[in-house]
Amino acid sequence: MSHLTRKASSPEEPLIEGLFASEDIVDEDEVYARAVAEWRKTEKIIKKASAQRIRFESGPIAIANVADIHLGSSGVDYERVFYEAELIAKTDGMYLMLDGDLVDNFVLAKLMHVRLNTKFAIAEEWALLRRYLGIVGHKLLLSVGGNHDGWSRIAGIDYFREVMGQVRDNVIYDTDDVVVMLEVGQADFQIRLRHQWNGSSIYNATHGIEKAAKFDGNFICGVGAHTHVSGLTRQFNVGGRTGMAVLCGSYKVYDPYARARGFAKPNGSTAATVVFDESGAMFGIDRLEYATHVIERLRGGKRNGTFGAKARGRKVDRKSKKTVGR
Repeated sequence: MSHLTRKASSPEEPLIEGLFASEDIVDEDEVYARAVAEWRKTEKIIKKASAQRIRFESGPIAIANVADIHLGSSGVDYERVFYEAELIAKTDGMYLMLDGDLVDNFVLAKLMHVRLNTKFAIAEEWALLRRYLGIVGHKLLLSVGGNHDGWSRIAGIDYFREVMGQVRDNVIYDTDDVVVMLEVGQADFQIRLRHQWNGSSIYNATHGIEKAAKFDGNFICGVGAHTHVSGLTRQFNVGGRTGMAVLCGSYKVYDPYARARGFAKPNGSTAATVVFDESGAMFGIDRLEYATHVIERLRGGKRNGTFGAKARGRKVDRKSKKTVGR
């Protein structure tokens, strides 16, 4: 037969070995089992965070709320930072809650122009924080991260949590938001801390906190910071019970950013303190040094039988939070 009329043979199928597009490389059952395990882990964390409690057998006690120290900034009054840490540390009945931005921590690429003009290395900022906690860490009850502290988490490492954990093994911590039940004797106070709160007003610096108390309804004492506008404590009505909005002041006395933006002059207060009594009463003081005198006098008065519902021969109805008796 001529080669022109020869019948064409079918091409030979090659032998191909490897990972084919048609193969399912994801094990659906394994992924589902892992997803369920991750949710159960998260669910445990949520439940534990929703039932946090700090208990004092008797009162009154005072809690100094400190934030926006900005260790590493040249505009910080460092002598005041460490002087006030000593005050809190040595004052009987006074404790500490930290509400973020304890270090400047300019590690973001978009903020390198700020980093290049700072006088302290990142490691030196954290060294200053460890020195601060070495003074007052034994009084620390809980800590919440701020936006500056949180920048380190971009790398997937919460160094702020590690530092807090080195203070004591029972410091309550969250990156953003903590709700905790404070019990003083028979009285209880639901407290919530955030560094930043949604909602603002040029007429009321604690508007965001008060709005959240109204709509979320899960606290009567809210603590915030971030704005640097002033250290304030402000009472307001929360569903028929007196609430407290606390705004921490900043230790950053000279702030070029605030000057450039034309922010209002702050009141000079730093730590904002709230006194909690076993009678169910609470009140705020925006000057730390004065707050130390008040709590010392009140605790001394209570020991002498001159302060609090218990000292006046009355008892607290835990359900209504009202004092009954004479």
